[in-house]
Amino acid sequence: MSKGDKKRRRALEAYGSLQRAADLSAGHVDQAIHAFGLSASQYGVLETLQQRGPVHQQELAEALGRSKAQMTAIIDALEGRELVRRERHAVDRRFISVYLTDAGRIMLADAGPVRTDAIVALMRELSGEQKTRLTRLCRRLLKVLDPSEAEEPETDDDSDDESDEADEVVASSEETPATAPPVA
Repeated sequence: MSKGDKKRRRALEAYGSLQRAADLSAGHVDQAIHAFGLSASQYGVLETLQQRGPVHQQELAEALGRSKAQMTAIIDALEGRELVRRERHAVDRRFISVYLTDAGRIMLADAGPVRTDAIVALMRELSGEQKTRLTRLCRRLLKVLDPSEAEEPETDDDSDDESDEADEVVASSEETPATAPPVA
């Protein structure tokens, strides 16, 4: 096998692993918010509105990488549950802004911690250094794919390593039967 073939094979294997891990981890996190009757896209709309305030429907579509038709369907579903409301612009009636309602804020307050817990549980499988490396690698790919996505400065803050290791010891001791000696 030539050097070029090995590089291609490694690239394909890396991409396949990345895609599979992304799909499975997204499914894991999506399952956590499914209990609230929310899809990942619906949660993304609520979260974006909470962070940015009222947003034009088209901006939401662009921010979340959805088509106009997809965003309309997502907002229709959220509006039907009174989690968001739409308002036409007073001067230019073509523009529709989407607002987070009080019910939407409550939904985020309820679903957000459950989603966060699912993410933290998933990421607990990686050490602090591994999470840092994974973040760095993903940012590098984002910089290539969409430079505006990767503008956050990279940090080499490994201070979480100690707390991650402590979390791992706690998690492993919780799984260890009471008769087993504690993990040192």
